[in-house]
Amino acid sequence: MNRIDRLNALLIHLQSKPRVTLSELEDRFEIGRRTVFRDIRSLIDAGVPIGGEAGEGYFIVEGYHLPPVVFNKEEAAAILMGAKFVEQNADVHTIQEYEKAMYKIKAVLKYSDKEFLDNLNERVAIRPSPTPRQPVDSHIAEIQQAIATNRLVSMTYYSQYNDSTTSREVEPLGMVFYSGRWHLIAFCRLRRDLRDFRTDRIQKVNVLPEIIDPAKHPNYLDFLNEALIGTDAKEATIKCTAKAARFMGEQKYFQGFVEETKLQDGHYQMKFVTPYYDYFARWLMMYGNEIEILSPSELQGIAATIAKNLLEHHSAPFLVKT
Repeated sequence: MNRIDRLNALLIHLQSKPRVTLSELEDRFEIGRRTVFRDIRSLIDAGVPIGGEAGEGYFIVEGYHLPPVVFNKEEAAAILMGAKFVEQNADVHTIQEYEKAMYKIKAVLKYSDKEFLDNLNERVAIRPSPTPRQPVDSHIAEIQQAIATNRLVSMTYYSQYNDSTTSREVEPLGMVFYSGRWHLIAFCRLRRDLRDFRTDRIQKVNVLPEIIDPAKHPNYLDFLNEALIGTDAKEATIKCTAKAARFMGEQKYFQGFVEETKLQDGHYQMKFVTPYYDYFARWLMMYGNEIEILSPSELQGIAATIAKNLLEHHSAPFLVKT
């Protein structure tokens, strides 16, 4: 990146946050602090009102705005890829807002780049998930507002577990997309603990004026990791054929895969960490005699019991009574 491009990128970066530290600029542009000092001085000399110091971070005085940002075709193509994901994984309101943003981006492109983007748009697609899409309104916009402004939320939530609907006040900590759905991680005042709420099950949302302090609660990602993986995760070691290893593909990562070793006989030895031996054993059963459980004995026993029950169940119609 030449110096002119770097100065422009540095100016855009400064406008993206209330305050930017010296170390952040060093890492972002892979330059030394002396170069950062020179670039900041050059922007100031050019009339950009930059405040702050090296030890506190830099900021652009409020009220100063850049002229309309111009995207090159590579940047616009990257945003188009993001739009494709949004179309499949967001509610209608969010999709509409993203479409508005895309029109603004296209408006500042050169004609040749617009044609480039239109051609790409016709030839890039995201295959829909087999699970139903987010509903028309899953209140993502309101939840985003509450998270960004640290506001308390009142909501009506449907729980499929016990087929009931409750009214709750929650302190929103973050949103996470997994298993084909957006989830709100929040401190529930009704249950007095952190909870994971699927946004497509939220029936009504009201952002309240009360300000909350997210720092009082554990990190929402740590909570989610513990909830998904479990705090009592246990090790398991298996041996499988090369064919089974190939078919496992990416699935093994969802089962707690840790590492694998290729053995001299062509087989693979794999280590997993899983909180649920019963569920893990059932997943292994789909590979039949292509896998062997090496440890622990508890998992071997569970798998043997499952296999026995399956044999008895599926053999029953063919048994001749005497």
